[in-house]
Amino acid sequence: MFIDNLISCAFLSSTLCKKEKEVNILIAEDNQIIQMLLSELMSNWGYDFDMASNGIEVVEFAQKNNGKYDFCLMDVEMPKMNGIEATKIIRKTTNYFPIMAHTANNDYKKACFEAGMDDFALKPYLPDDLFTKINELSACRPE
Repeated sequence: MFIDNLISCAFLSSTLCKKEKEVNILIAEDNQIIQMLLSELMSNWGYDFDMASNGIEVVEFAQKNNGKYDFCLMDVEMPKMNGIEATKIIRKTTNYFPIMAHTANNDYKKACFEAGMDDFALKPYLPDDLFTKINELSACRPE
């Protein structure tokens, strides 16, 4: 259902939404179809982004590019290292940037906030909601 919502709304959202400022986004998502859809949305919205396929990769991106990112969309259930563990490491080893969990399992909500995530999105969600969250949370990042 999440994928169906993204497919049906991606084109409409990409034509209606325009980025409000330059934003660098780090995306952690292991599902290749969702990666493609998120890539399309980010490109259509004009955002610069890096894509990680597992928790180890997202930590490496964050550490290698310390200070670059304005927002992170963090899948929770990923191979090699989950998003909760990745967030804990990122919070200890890099400059602050907002991290929003996205998962289909609401049971992770408390653990995500305890790990240091700033927001939580339950799949499925609409692309317009993601666009709004990116702009809201990236505006909170210290310059």
